[in-house]
Amino acid sequence: MFSSQYFADDKQYYAMRLLCRPLLYRWFAYKAGPIKNTKAFSFPKSLQEHEKTLFFMPEDKKIAKVILDELPKESFKSILFIAHGDLEILLQKKKANASYYTDKGCRYGESIFEKLESQIKAFEPLACVYIGPYKPQFLYLALVSGASLRVGFDCVREYPFLNISLHTLKTISPARMMARYFTKDNGE
Repeated sequence: MFSSQYFADDKQYYAMRLLCRPLLYRWFAYKAGPIKNTKAFSFPKSLQEHEKTLFFMPEDKKIAKVILDELPKESFKSILFIAHGDLEILLQKKKANASYYTDKGCRYGESIFEKLESQIKAFEPLACVYIGPYKPQFLYLALVSGASLRVGFDCVREYPFLNISLHTLKTISPARMMARYFTKDNGE
């Protein structure tokens, strides 16, 4: 039996390991259930007003550091970060609220994954930020979070998991660009 990066090593998920990416997405969308868009949102106003936000951190430490350095301090009170365990020290320095996963524990069906799912649902975010790279099991978590605003970069193919797709710019990194959406402009 070979290992899967999306599913736990369990007999019930053996057949899922053979699915292509579009079928994986359909399966995760089916498992998430119907989309619950009961709350209204305004982008980027929802982020600027520090609504409850779920933030999936990229695993690259340099990118994560840029995001954390650029985010305004007051936004840390309303953000739940989902991050790899390697980023724990970085997030603790910023006194950020975070839930961590491991490489093996981030697969659907693992106990750590189920714990993440229950924490996310209990948090009840209005917004969800997912910079990428896009993994089906984390897109599933974004959808089941119940967040009305689910934003990512160049993620048109990830709909309905993410419902706002921003385009990357050559002059600014996606990490800096996203972090700046949390800051109100001085002209307002």
